[in-house]
Amino acid sequence: MTNRFADFRPTLPPAYVQFIESHDGWEGDLGNVIGYVVIWDRRSIQARWIDYEMATSLSNRWFPFGSDGGGEMLCFDLTSGTDRVFWISYIGMSDQDVVDRQISFADIVAAIPHSA
Repeated sequence: MTNRFADFRPTLPPAYVQFIESHDGWEGDLGNVIGYVVIWDRRSIQARWIDYEMATSLSNRWFPFGSDGGGEMLCFDLTSGTDRVFWISYIGMSDQDVVDRQISFADIVAAIPHSA
């Protein structure tokens, strides 16, 4: 059985890898610009990939790592070589249904309260 985090670790943004390896997930409201964010722990990444049958709708270009706590998942575009975060709706999930809100993973980490 594959492990998406371990398998894709070399291509993931370094700031994200460091965050996951030190915090293994996080959840909370980050204000009006970013909104509510759920950063999945390592086990959840794999479980959601399987449970939501993401492989049938998304190419390996996308690495889902969290959600907005509602109807959209947060993903990295592994082909970009950046830590830019994209939102993809769970309903109608596809490579073409992508929203770029011009937010990076560094922006998310910077907005997380330091006590987290």
